[in-house]
Amino acid sequence: MLQATDRRSSQLQRGFTVTELLLVLVIIGVLSVISMPALKGFAATRRLKASAYTLRSLLTFARDMAITDQITYLVVFNLDNGQYWLASSETFNPSDPLRSALTAQNSTALAAIQNNINGAPPTIGNSRQQNPLSRVGGILGVPHSMEQHVTLASMLTNYNGRTVQADAGVGYIHFSPNATSEEAVVYLRNLRNQIMSVTVEAASGRVRVRQLVPAEIEMLGFETEN
Repeated sequence: MLQATDRRSSQLQRGFTVTELLLVLVIIGVLSVISMPALKGFAATRRLKASAYTLRSLLTFARDMAITDQITYLVVFNLDNGQYWLASSETFNPSDPLRSALTAQNSTALAAIQNNINGAPPTIGNSRQQNPLSRVGGILGVPHSMEQHVTLASMLTNYNGRTVQADAGVGYIHFSPNATSEEAVVYLRNLRNQIMSVTVEAASGRVRVRQLVPAEIEMLGFETEN
């Protein structure tokens, strides 16, 4: 009995052989190779969803601020470089929508900073008036970009009963003070040809996010996932 116990103790102390360690490494390598495509697919889907929900957040914010401030707010899209930003109807020019993006010339935020540096409040007529801080001043005109390998694939809007589809250029979605908007759908796409739609309801201005199934992607004319 004592000899059997000593033999088991000796086997436990012996550890693993080189062959056993190599076998474990081979198994780990095989499992890594098998799981790598699934991990890449998970990361691509996560980035696509993150972009869609970030866009939904800004659209919802524009709707809420339109109701609160009782002025029209817009979300402007540059489909060529995959960016979008918040704009105000008070400064937005439909004939030159790109000007609503943050630049040194048209930024209200930069103008406010410059006024603070100079110590001179803005003037109206012959009187001086302190310019109050805006609740949207920090994000008005600031471009948001898609996650890595995610693009603005297409945009479908309904202006005055006329449906317009854009795959390039500039488009925008407006939100009125009474919470209404125009019917609009923005399609986001990743390298795996997965598509998510961000839909704005005309009557309520509410925003919905949904991932399309392959049959819907094919019906819309997008390539299906390989």
